[in-house]
Amino acid sequence: MNKMDHRAKPLDPGKHARRLMKEKKYSEAEKKYLEALELDPNDIFSLVGLGDLKRKQKRFDQAVSVYKKALELHENNKYAMMGLGDAYRGLHKIEKALSIWLKYLDDHHEDYRIMTRVADGYQRIGELNLSKTYYLKALELNPDDSYALMGLGNVHLKGRDEDRALEYFVRVDSIEGGSPWALTSAANIYRNRRDYQEAMACYDRILDMDPKQSYAWHGKADCLRALGKQKDAIQAWERAMKYGMKTRIALTRIGDAHRVLGDLEKAEENYRKAVELGYDKFAYLGLAKIHIKRNQPKDAMTLYHQLQKREPGDARIEAERKSLMERFPGLD
Repeated sequence: MNKMDHRAKPLDPGKHARRLMKEKKYSEAEKKYLEALELDPNDIFSLVGLGDLKRKQKRFDQAVSVYKKALELHENNKYAMMGLGDAYRGLHKIEKALSIWLKYLDDHHEDYRIMTRVADGYQRIGELNLSKTYYLKALELNPDDSYALMGLGNVHLKGRDEDRALEYFVRVDSIEGGSPWALTSAANIYRNRRDYQEAMACYDRILDMDPKQSYAWHGKADCLRALGKQKDAIQAWERAMKYGMKTRIALTRIGDAHRVLGDLEKAEENYRKAVELGYDKFAYLGLAKIHIKRNQPKDAMTLYHQLQKREPGDARIEAERKSLMERFPGLD
């Protein structure tokens, strides 16, 4: 009597490809999708899967071709339409993406995720009222949709309604129990209003969630500088630099703080370290101010001339150069 063969049957290529996709083994998954399509060129699931794979790899042109082929077989396949819209978005063809998403919504009226994509698309092309309409439609179906709430905040911000924008950013933060992206947007509004304490509170909350967020340390440092707390600002910029802030920019900011504190040696040291890393207008302007403090106007003027060669027509450089000439008549 033959013993039964208990070996597992091999997965069909399409299913195997989907499993490999989940494991992010994209090159192997692609081979399996192509194998599945050789067996059945009309396999809609493998066509859409292949389109998704190419889209995830940012091969958007190829993804568009695959999704279109899928839609030739199944005209209103929802997954192919969603993917096609996203692929057009990846190609920055927002109008084409919108046409696909809007067609999709004709048959799937309650898909708030696609409504949010439509709203995002309208926001990108400057149609703020239409954008707002679709964000609000999405929120009717899913009141706690953070993406729609953030989108509405950004729409109101572009429409210069900071109060409404802030309401939405605060709501996102409360829903998510802490949202770095919403807190950063709120902090930007507070800084614009010169409400540095509130902005700093936002940055501190971000840092409570992730102490290594360089942009939050940088934002906090800017607030501390505005509040006249230069020493604390220096420490915050050092943290920002440690966790990824561009070294040249951080060194220039630290140099500025030391200069305000009257420590010209430390200021000069940081400015020179900054310019060793590459051209920095603000480091050179700082060095010029140090020369002026030290009663070295000719050295300062030399720096202004160098800056003007680099950035002809820059209003700030010209204003500081003219101010120096007024203080030291005959200098040029």
